[in-house]
Amino acid sequence: MTGESLRLEFRRQVRERVLATAHEHTVERGWERVRVGEIAVDSGVSRPTLYREFGNKDGLGEALMTREAERFFTAIGGALAEHDDVGDAVAAATRLTLEEANANPLLRAVLTGSRTGDAGLLPFLTSRSESIRESARSLLATWLVQRRPELLPTLVEETVDAVVRLVISHVVAPSLDPVDVGVRVNHLVSALLRTPN
Repeated sequence: MTGESLRLEFRRQVRERVLATAHEHTVERGWERVRVGEIAVDSGVSRPTLYREFGNKDGLGEALMTREAERFFTAIGGALAEHDDVGDAVAAATRLTLEEANANPLLRAVLTGSRTGDAGLLPFLTSRSESIRESARSLLATWLVQRRPELLPTLVEETVDAVVRLVISHVVAPSLDPVDVGVRVNHLVSALLRTPN
């Protein structure tokens, strides 16, 4: 390994250690009670190193939610690949997303905390989640174009945006069984893709 690659690997390990510690603290006590200094100590890095890597607590929160979203995207990609029918694939990915969100301790802490006044990380799923939404849209759009290359780009864009926003809203405010949401998303996608432009 070269000196540069060693530095990058060290930085990646430090980043992962800090995010794992922030994850644990958030699940245990909620984001509002997470202290950057405690994260630094418990992850074995200096505060200046942590601040250089993440900027501030908001930067750490955004990195934490982005890391969690990337895990979801890997699972969603797998769920989409398992089905030939576009509607069935999107329904399966929707169900998986909602079931995983319900079982995920970090997301539970974020969503439960928001209901008790600790809304610290919730904006990274809602109003400040553009990077997560864009990654989700990109994943779904790329997959949809591969499955249905004849679709107009505007139709792909509009369909994907509707699906991503709908699924995120059900993650943030669950009111239906994931299977039922999957069925509804399937109907929506099927209707949108049948609509002539």
